[in-house]
Amino acid sequence: MKSPNPTRIYAQRFTLCLVFSIVLLCPVAAAGMETESVEAEGSAAIHNNNHAQAREQAILLALRGALEKVLSSVVSPQILAARKSVITDKVYPMTERYILNYRIVREAEQDGAYAVRIAATVDAGSLKGDLRSLGVLGGGQGEERTGPGYSITLIVRGTFASHHDFLAFREMLAGMPPIRGVVPRFLSQDRFEMGLESAENPQGVARELSKRRFKGVPLRVIRVEAASIEITIHNQGVSRE
Repeated sequence: MKSPNPTRIYAQRFTLCLVFSIVLLCPVAAAGMETESVEAEGSAAIHNNNHAQAREQAILLALRGALEKVLSSVVSPQILAARKSVITDKVYPMTERYILNYRIVREAEQDGAYAVRIAATVDAGSLKGDLRSLGVLGGGQGEERTGPGYSITLIVRGTFASHHDFLAFREMLAGMPPIRGVVPRFLSQDRFEMGLESAENPQGVARELSKRRFKGVPLRVIRVEAASIEITIHNQGVSRE
């Protein structure tokens, strides 16, 4: 049997790795999204010498600044002012959803604060779509959503290993079919609340949640009421049946 050519195998593997890297580094081109690249700055005070927390807050503020720049480029100042409450309640809490990727251009401590400057790629297509559904774009001045809807308080008992996990969990909720919007309301060490805008009632949302897993752990619905759902995500007490 003819032995494989090591040089050819190496070339094939190199090509595959190169293609895979391009897809990872350029998800926008692969998906054909409408995007905008902007730079923005954020600064947060350093409390109790906690530089890591200040840095994280500065990055979050810079991400919001990037979103605000794209918003100002697609929506007129008059409409931004007129629909400020809608944008504040429905768009800004979902900032991370629209940030496809970012890199830190510059960061430094200055005058008791941590400052960062980022270069971000914003999903302008999804942003415009959400703005249209909210009646901010397209001249719509009617209802923020069509059809019946439900405002539900989701109470989650459990902990996250990192802020990234928290964002990933929120993105999972936002991607569920009945969910139209997710707004964080309260966060503590072992419990947090989110406001959900849903096309289905709490019972329907609870059924969908019971089918989901996060980080390999099934979500356990422990209580459903007229306008709220309570679930657990930690290992203790989670049903694995």
